[in-house]
This record gives sequence, C-alpha cells and structure tokens, in this order.
Amino acid sequence: MRTILRHILILSALFLAGAGTRAALAQIPDPSQRGPFATTNEEYNFGDSAFTPTGFPIAVELRAVVFHPTDLTGGPYPLVVFLHGRHATCFSGNSSFLEWPCAAGHSPIPSYRGYDYAADLIASNGYFVVSISANGINAQDNNTADLGAGARAELIQKHLDLWKQFNTTGGAPFGSQFVGAVDLTRIGTMGHSRGGEGVLRHFLFNNAQPVPYPIKVVVPIAPTNFSRWQVNDGAGVGQLLSYCDGDVNNIQGVHVYDDARYKMTNTGFQQYVAVMGGNHNFYNSNWTPGSGFPSSDDWTSTADSFCGTGSGNGRLTAVQQRAVASSYLPAFFRAQVGGETVFSPLIDGSAGLPPAISSFNLDVSFQGADPQRRDLNRLLTAADLTTNFLGGAASQSGLSPFGLCGGASPQPQHCLANNQSTARQPHTAPSSLSSLRGLSQLRTGWSALGARFINDIPAGSNRDVSSFEFFQFRAAVNFTDNKNASGQPQDFSVRFTDETGAVQSLRVGQFSNALFFPPGKLGAVPKVWHNSVRLPISSLTAVDPRRITRVELLFDQKASGALLLSDFHFYSNH
Repeated sequence: MRTILRHILILSALFLAGAGTRAALAQIPDPSQRGPFATTNEEYNFGDSAFTPTGFPIAVELRAVVFHPTDLTGGPYPLVVFLHGRHATCFSGNSSFLEWPCAAGHSPIPSYRGYDYAADLIASNGYFVVSISANGINAQDNNTADLGAGARAELIQKHLDLWKQFNTTGGAPFGSQFVGAVDLTRIGTMGHSRGGEGVLRHFLFNNAQPVPYPIKVVVPIAPTNFSRWQVNDGAGVGQLLSYCDGDVNNIQGVHVYDDARYKMTNTGFQQYVAVMGGNHNFYNSNWTPGSGFPSSDDWTSTADSFCGTGSGNGRLTAVQQRAVASSYLPAFFRAQVGGETVFSPLIDGSAGLPPAISSFNLDVSFQGADPQRRDLNRLLTAADLTTNFLGGAASQSGLSPFGLCGGASPQPQHCLANNQSTARQPHTAPSSLSSLRGLSQLRTGWSALGARFINDIPAGSNRDVSSFEFFQFRAAVNFTDNKNASGQPQDFSVRFTDETGAVQSLRVGQFSNALFFPPGKLGAVPKVWHNSVRLPISSLTAVDPRRITRVELLFDQKASGALLLSDFHFYSNH
C-alpha cells in the first residue's frame, strides 16, 4: 500500500467579525509545504513527430517530464497529468515562432517545464506528476474546427496509455523501472489556458472509451472554453481564474462552473478561485519575463489602477501567483486523487484560504453535488421569482429592478447597462464555438432601507436545515448601477424565521468579502464576477434550525444598492 503522511482533521469553526473575515478550521496542514519524499525528475521523448491525433494536420511530439518519489518501494502512487497551453513553440534569442518541428537554428520552448515548481511539490507528497509537451498541437490548432481541443484530449490519452504500459510490462526508455509503481485507479489532470480546455475535453473523451481511466479531478487554470465542454458528474472541477487575465480576458472558464452546477446528480463539484490580481501567463514560469524564453506580462492596460503596473495596484507578482498554484494544486490533487480529505475545507472555501496565501485577495466559489445541497432558489426561470425550488412562495418588497438576466431566452442576454464589453461580464460572455447562453441571475436593487427578497419553506422535512453547515449563494456588485457608491463594498443581512416566529439576521459582511466593488477602470475591468457567500448554520442561535420557515435577503445595511445574485442553497460537506 502507498505510504503517505495522513493528518487528523479537527473541525473547529471560528467565525470572526469584520469585513473580509473568513472561516478558519484548526489543524489543516499547509498544502504548499514539501512532503516527506525525496523526488526525482526525468524526461521521455519519442520524437517530434511520434503521434498524430485524429484528423490533425501534422504529427506531434510525445515528450514529457515526470516527477516522482525517488524511493518507489512505498508505491503504487497516484498519477497527476499536467498540460500547458498555447504559447510560441520555438525561439531563437528574443524571437519566437509558431512552427513545428522547429526550423534549423530554432529551439523548442519548453512550456511543459513551466510547472516544475508545482510538480515537484506534489511529487514530494507521494505522487507521480507527468507534465506533457504540446508544442506540435499549438503550431496547428487554429487550423482545426475545435481549435485543438480534441487533439489535446487524444494526446493526454496517449500519455496515459504509455503510463499503463510503463506500469504493467515496462518499456523504453524506462525499462521495468516503473512497473507496479503507479496507481492508475487514481488520476487527476491539470491544464493551463487551451490546455485547460484540453483537460475538460479529455474527461469526456476518456469517458467515451470502452475502459476509461478513473479521472478524479480536473483542474483548468485560466482556461479557454470555446466549445463549452462540461464535466457534469463523477469528478470534481477546480479552477484558478485570474481577474487581470489579459489573454482569456472574458474569463471563459466561469462557464464551466455555471453550465454544470446543477448537473452533478451524484458526485463531484464545481469550484473556482477568483485570483484577484493574477494574470494569464505567470502560472507558467517559462512564460514569465526573466525565464530566458520569449515571454511577457499579458495584461497590457498598464495604466489601470488595479490591474496595471502603477503604484498601489492590486497585482500579484509572478512569485505570488505561483504561490497560489502551489497551494491550490496540491490541495485539489491530494484531496481528490489521494483521498487526503483533510484538504477538502480549503477547496469548498469553508476553511478560508490556505495558510501560505491567507493574506492574498482571493475568493472561493463552490457548489457541491446534489446530495450535499438543499436548493432554495435556483433562479433559472421567471417562475422562480414567485415559487422557489422547494415549492414555497418567493416574493419581494421594495426591490427595483427585480428580474432575471443572462440565461435562456427570453431573458436579456447580458446583465450590465451602458453597452459594457462582454469581457466585463464573464458569466454571459458568448462562446466562439457554442450558442449556449450564460448564467441566469437575479438583477435587483433597492433605494431605501428595508427592501427584501423573501423565500418561504413549506411545512415538512425541508424546514430542518440543522444537518447543513452553511447557507450559501453567489453575488456580485453591479458596478454600472449608480445605486452603488463607487469603490465601496455592499452589505446586507440574511434573516431566518422559525416556526415559533423567532427571527435572527446574519450580516453578510461579517462572514464574507464577496460584496466588494469590482476594481479597475480600463479594458476588461471592472468586471462582475459572482463569488460565494457562506453563512454558518452554527451561528443560528436565536432560531431553531430544525424548523426554518423563511429565508429573506434583508437590505438593511446600505441605503441603496444593486446586485446580481444566483444559486441559493444549504450546503454540507458531509
């Protein structure tokens, strides 16, 4: 059996008052810390034209680096596969080229080595991490109907097939070195940029095979999602999405969450981390200026107050941005692939941020599978404005506007006024290879204290919410509506009523900073971006959580405001 450090999770919820305060759970290890295993890394390369994906214009390379525990006797170890995104493929001096194979005098850019920092860290905790090269696909993907997503999926599958061989009978270049060393029943994937779309497409491609590999978690980083691929059930999806992404600046990856959040009927989850201040390139060290390869900061509106390069900006440095990846990638893979569930509260956000990056400006949104939730109001159609998901009455008082936007027709396609760029409203940004609409969301506002959005819970077992940990929803401040004071966060209360008529209000700002005013002024920012609000059921001490009859959004903190809201539900990780 695989030997690996295990940790005892002691749940001790500590909810502290004050803006930006996050829940903290005791004794969760720091996932960014190296593990007990010494590591080795070695490459395999079958040539620049070793594999031809179905229908692809050229043959491409089969090349990768593998990080693994030096001592293999403690195996078999789970397997994680990394796939880089679309970047120049070859270089000479400061010049870069999009070609494959590289012309005479040009050398390949080793994009697949840009995640060595994370691969080595994960391997040190008892994992095989294989980072594969996709330069050949990058050189020709725009000449395919799906912009290379299918080719990337087949490339991942080909490498998994190689590891099946290495693990069973052995083979060049490793001989029998890895026979029995890899646990192919526990696999996770990570893809960056178009590689992020590649791992989404691979999940579906793999599941269509006669004997699919068991993919436990899919992790897109700043992904494209031209075709709106969905991982609907059976696996977790965790994303790192950067607010200051200058490449995929409409944050297409948020559609992955929005499209599949109500299609996880049994297992799995949808999650994303809003990396405020992060850009597109810096997750890959070889795409970062100073790496020795042609590279850049992809955010080009340098004068922007938040995402630009001036004094007082909100940007993360390249080192800080990779620190985000160094915390969340181990957490995703160790929890979902390795079964180290001690890290699960970092994934669903209930434990706040990982220790090494606890001071960063990040927000975690999470939606679990159906068995983990009791949905109160999904806000998908106009009918949900009068009758909620539990069959109770939904109503409002003092709210204007009060309607849905962003979802299926006849809803307005977008939610922002003043002809805002779709890059500023990612949840409804159009997709180049799909006609799917975006997130259905409640667009509302108030101009006097006391306005309410009310959801009643009918008599019966649904009134008992005591087994849940949180009441959750997603929210974004509508920066185009002048009912919001520019630059100021919003706040309101959620009021619970029980069968005795007792009431208790929990102020959102006491537990969450999700209601921040979106920063920035130029280009793709500011942008509306839904972030999860979590209110702990354990804080309901003045009402009986076994007999809740009504949940209200009570706008009692600011004299006016305007919000976009989605996905009201009770949640438990148990």
